[in-house]
Amino acid sequence: MEISIKTNNKQEFVDITNKVSELIKIENGICIVYCPHTTAGLTINEGADPNVKQDMLNALYELTPKLNYKHMEGNSPAHIKSSLIGNSLNIIIENGELKLGTWQSIYFCEFDGPRARKIYLKFSN
Repeated sequence: MEISIKTNNKQEFVDITNKVSELIKIENGICIVYCPHTTAGLTINEGADPNVKQDMLNALYELTPKLNYKHMEGNSPAHIKSSLIGNSLNIIIENGELKLGTWQSIYFCEFDGPRARKIYLKFSN
């Protein structure tokens, strides 16, 4: 299965929790969420306070200072952030629902937008 995402900013976290939940067709098992992009990633974190997303983006910015990067496209910090965040998640499905904590949301992490992106999903019993 696939989710299409259109990002609007150079860097942003897009909450995809509801999009993933809507595609669940099994009662119990695992949901694998995979990002096939080298300048984006996936994470689970707090969804209640929007300041958390901005704090994370600010921290990742500080972790990737302006250096003499060799990559010709000029988006080396996006590649580094993608590797730091990761590109896949495994989430338990129980009683037809994602087994997330009270405050948890699933985020697509854009580091080189705006772009049209895809996320792949696999559900397994």
